[in-house]
Amino acid sequence: MFGIGLPELILILGIALIVVGPEKLPELAKTLAKGINELKKAATALKESMDDELKDEGADPWRQNLDATTPADLPGVNPPLPPPEVQAAAPDAVTPPLPGEPVAPPKP
Repeated sequence: MFGIGLPELILILGIALIVVGPEKLPELAKTLAKGINELKKAATALKESMDDELKDEGADPWRQNLDATTPADLPGVNPPLPPPEVQAAAPDAVTPPLPGEPVAPPKP
């Protein structure tokens, strides 16, 4: 809960007890609890509203963009080499040179 441990919580409650007083502390706790519950309800309603909007579109547009992107589309990523059996079947196939590798002149 927000990184607050038991010692910090006891310190906060002690300061609240001193500042507010023992008579009004239960009333303050009830008011604070009601406020937190209202905040949770509003967050839940907002989340449900966003989920409904995404369902209306048919699918998550962010997911569609991610699914459409392949590693070859990303800058700096070389396309995967064919499996060894394909390379053995076609030894004359031209494979692209790696970055920094000298390029051989084409054979006539």
